[in-house]
Amino acid sequence: MVPSLIIITLGVCLFVFSLTFNSLREFSRSRLEAICKQYEKEKRLGQILKLDEHATLTAELLFLTSLFAYVVTSFQQSPDPLGVTVCALIVLIFGFALPRSLARVASEIFLFFAWPFFAAATWMMTPVLYGIDAADTLFHRMAGRVDPNDNEPTLISEEIRTVIDEGEREGIIESSAGRIIQRLMEIQKEDVTAVMTPRTEMICIQIDTPIDDVRQQLIEVGHSRIPVYRESPDDLVGILYAKDLLQQLGRTPVEEISLVDILREPLYVPESTGIESLLERMRGEHVHLAIVLDEYGGVVGLVTMEDILEEIVGDIEDEYDKIQEEEIKQINPGTVDVDARVHIDDLNEQFSFALPEDDDYETVGGFVFTQLGKIPLQGETLTWQNIRFTILEADKRRLIKLRIEKDETIPVSA
Repeated sequence: MVPSLIIITLGVCLFVFSLTFNSLREFSRSRLEAICKQYEKEKRLGQILKLDEHATLTAELLFLTSLFAYVVTSFQQSPDPLGVTVCALIVLIFGFALPRSLARVASEIFLFFAWPFFAAATWMMTPVLYGIDAADTLFHRMAGRVDPNDNEPTLISEEIRTVIDEGEREGIIESSAGRIIQRLMEIQKEDVTAVMTPRTEMICIQIDTPIDDVRQQLIEVGHSRIPVYRESPDDLVGILYAKDLLQQLGRTPVEEISLVDILREPLYVPESTGIESLLERMRGEHVHLAIVLDEYGGVVGLVTMEDILEEIVGDIEDEYDKIQEEEIKQINPGTVDVDARVHIDDLNEQFSFALPEDDDYETVGGFVFTQLGKIPLQGETLTWQNIRFTILEADKRRLIKLRIEKDETIPVSA
């Protein structure tokens, strides 16, 4: 009778600890939060999240201990083949299959009610848990690997990327959503120069431009905000909002409108400003355009809210966007015509060219310029590894368009 009672007790422990372990791995934070609010125990959510890692380790240790004890005790009671088979089936069903299935459908409600008891068990296991953490840290350092308890941003980012990739493969996360999450992580390391419109391509208006010409230019370019300058873009007066001009035109004769009176103060940011930081600042100050300055105070470009959002979610088109020539046009497999402003990472992502990325440039035009050390002429070529670049269009100041061809007959240097 006593041995049977011991086996039953160990079997119950095996089931409960397995259910706890699986519940801690499977629970949904949002559903658990809803249950805590329903029973007016909001603090319990914070307790579970705070001790989640140690509680999971405790559950795993107790599960393995009860599994070992159950198997040993059962084998001592019934060492024959039938007894071993029955023991294996019970372990399989009540130690693995059933707890895992229950955890997938009811992990949150089980954790909510069982937490007070399991929190006490975790507290009693604290010395053991700290010993395991210390040993884990020691072995990682001896092996020259990153300390698992160090929350390094790079390590965390890589772990998140892995989770996203697995989610996409399993269909849990849509590929478009996964790409947005990836881009949100990437912009944390990028500055505004990655998304800005360079000075050479800025559309600006001179302060003494007649109002009728200003209105016509706004219509032609389709921009709702345009920088206004005196002598050069380095001498900005302010930002003209199309709606401000339209309001003035609706209540004031054209000849009485002073452009300088309806301009708004520009938001200036250094070119080293991070994209994420700028986005937060733009939202906080309710502006949609920022002027980017170099270390000497010269204007190097501008960034709009739309530029940042397009970097995250992809191209955003509205009724004012002009139909533009494709920035990347595939001629045939291995050959593409590209705008020199196309970013290296976008090109590599679409065509696997494996072009090197560097802090000195971000676009394919910048890469070619860096390799040659000059602005090439139309028709000039550059060969890098097994990739040939042909300049299709250029002027005295910049590259405009080029062709990229992958030549498999050219050996790739190591």
